[in-house]
Amino acid sequence: MLKSLIKMFLKGGGVNRFRTFLVNLAYDKVRIYVYKNVSFFISKKAKLLFEQGAFLQVGSAWKNTAFQNTTFKMEENSVLKVEGKFDIHTGAFIVVNKNAELVLGSGYTNNDVEVNCFKSIKIGHQVAISKGVIIRDSDNHVLNGDANKMSAPIVIGNHVWIGLRAIILKGVTIGDGAVIAAGAVVIKDVPANTVVAGVPARVIKENCSWE
Repeated sequence: MLKSLIKMFLKGGGVNRFRTFLVNLAYDKVRIYVYKNVSFFISKKAKLLFEQGAFLQVGSAWKNTAFQNTTFKMEENSVLKVEGKFDIHTGAFIVVNKNAELVLGSGYTNNDVEVNCFKSIKIGHQVAISKGVIIRDSDNHVLNGDANKMSAPIVIGNHVWIGLRAIILKGVTIGDGAVIAAGAVVIKDVPANTVVAGVPARVIKENCSWE
């Protein structure tokens, strides 16, 4: 039996599929809680980096609601850094592709969120990501023959609220305390403490705060 260096806690009846894997960290620093209906795969060549006291929940459900199909996948040479307590709710599609890096601070995603990381996505602390949000840092197709512009990092600051069905696309930095309105499509940087809305998203309110 392989001796894994990760603590794995199976919640809500376990997972559909799980493969044992090794990571180059002391086992007591890595905590991942996996719930029902999760397709869970991490390449043996991927890296998990957890700060002291950090943990990640994958596929959790709100009280008295059903567990949906959830995907969590890390490909070869991908990196996941978890800095705090982060909860990924059921129905999510989370993929860290080959050579990409996903950084999670603290906060949660609601149901049906997609995070597809091809280069670099960094999510700060106390971040609330609403149902149906898509965060994607690549076009996946070359435009005008320039492959260098196909993917670009996404940075989401601290205490950011991303509303229902919003879409965050490549090369975007969202400042601390910002609010992304429901259905907004973010294609350029969002200043701190502003509300943005629309397609494409634009600032509709400044000097805002939210709880």
